[in-house]
Amino acid sequence: MADALHFRRAALVAATVLCSAAAGAQLPSASPAALGMADNYTAMARGFGAVAWNPANLGLPHNPRFTLTLLGLRGAGDLGPITTDDVARYQGIRLPNEVRDAWMQRIDANGGETGQVGGGVTYLGLSMGRFALQVASNASVDANMPPGAMELALYGNAGRTGSAQDIRLDGAHLTGAVTTTTGISWAHPIDLGLARLSFGATAKYVMGNMLVHGEDRGSQLSATSSQIDLRFPVILSDTGNSSSVGNHGSGFGLDVGGAWDSGPFTASVAIQNIVNTFRWDASSFYYKPIQAYYGADTSFSSGDVTMPLDSAPADVRAWLDDQRFKPILSMGVALRANNRLTLAADVRREMGEGLRVGDRTHVGAGAELRLIPFIPLRAGLAVHPDGITIAGGTGLELGKINLTVSAEDRRTASGHAPGAAIGLSFGGR
Repeated sequence: MADALHFRRAALVAATVLCSAAAGAQLPSASPAALGMADNYTAMARGFGAVAWNPANLGLPHNPRFTLTLLGLRGAGDLGPITTDDVARYQGIRLPNEVRDAWMQRIDANGGETGQVGGGVTYLGLSMGRFALQVASNASVDANMPPGAMELALYGNAGRTGSAQDIRLDGAHLTGAVTTTTGISWAHPIDLGLARLSFGATAKYVMGNMLVHGEDRGSQLSATSSQIDLRFPVILSDTGNSSSVGNHGSGFGLDVGGAWDSGPFTASVAIQNIVNTFRWDASSFYYKPIQAYYGADTSFSSGDVTMPLDSAPADVRAWLDDQRFKPILSMGVALRANNRLTLAADVRREMGEGLRVGDRTHVGAGAELRLIPFIPLRAGLAVHPDGITIAGGTGLELGKINLTVSAEDRRTASGHAPGAAIGLSFGGR
């Protein structure tokens, strides 16, 4: 009995960690201030921050002459409904039946144990007047452990009823990717007397560093014959090939934007990936048709088999071809109410589904308050398909040196998920 309890606890920890593993998107925001305003920053971004938001902002008033940042960090996670804190609370002790049952009810209501976790690092962000550069990597994971898998982890193959039953793993999947992007931006302003109009563009080169994808294809644990039939094929970039390490796909992209500034009011519109030729290189991937069968009289396993991607089913190869960057339309406004308070609002929509670069839709508002001129206070709220995000941040601006920190709390049906960003910049934020 003790061994079974240890097995189930280990399986639950493994399932939770799997859903919170970190591994692709595109350019993360180089400005931690954006996160503090819940990413309502399309009309606010200036300097190196404009590369990821709207290059046209480089031609607006109040754009710094020079900005620089190195090794800016940003990360966020969404795991639930059972979090790592839930599991840690019962580490080393027997999980009470009522807690186990309550967890399973939450998992059923959520459709499984899910997680989307990622992080980004800006190696270099630089702007000089109307030109800017950003070099950054982004990593993300999207995973799901369906109710059947979590029931197995919590109760064993007897299930919650105490009597043996068939358990299926339909819906289990894991997708992780890492990409690196270099973006170069330029803006052209047009002075109109009482207002300024600016147009801008960002040329990008995207390199795919790593991609892994696996999904269940009918795995089942039989109640009547104690047999296990595991089917979880995986495609994976070939990390053992020295000639392609870190480069498993590439392409060029183009963002365009326009901005209008008139006194205290700014309006900003951008289309990211209006052109993007990025594709994963199928020749640098391999296929692992992970299958295993364990029965009373026979068993086999193909976990160590590695095949060319051409051997994968057609729909698996088609999935890889679909993993591209789709256009994103962003619109934002900002109002400088006075010297101390700035208000901003954003609306965004991703056109299609490909590589996950964030929420498919976003509507929100944020504010920056400077009661003390060199200590900005930021707050924001955003609504997205999964729930809402509440964010805040601050900083210390001493002359040309700026330290910025921000944090967010995503509130979804799965629970609460934290995010944070920190950066040190020179010449501006």
